[in-house]
Amino acid sequence: MDVVMTTKPTILIYRTADTDMTYLQDLLFGMEEEGIPFTVEEVSGNDAGVLADRASHESALAVGVGCTTKAVVLSYKNLPPQQFIYRLQPYKGQRESLRILGSNAARLAKGNPFKSDDRLEVAF
Repeated sequence: MDVVMTTKPTILIYRTADTDMTYLQDLLFGMEEEGIPFTVEEVSGNDAGVLADRASHESALAVGVGCTTKAVVLSYKNLPPQQFIYRLQPYKGQRESLRILGSNAARLAKGNPFKSDDRLEVAF
């Protein structure tokens, strides 16, 4: 009998090495509250939008988040590479906005309506 191992579908979060995870805890709490699992990976790069786009293409849920020291970006696999769903910059000290961004990432994966926050920049 062959054993097939599969990984659990998650939202992929790509972050640069210099990104302090302390500031991103509320982003993760937002996803957790919506019941969607996530995976955080350290990657090279310096553009949060590019990281989010890469993460969305590698996520089984087609949802990716990119984090640098300057910005956090939410993207979806079917968007053009230069476009995004939400961007928050600067994000340090924006705990509620980060939590809403995390919640919206999970809601995107579930197909539920987004929560609104005036601090979240929309690309379209």
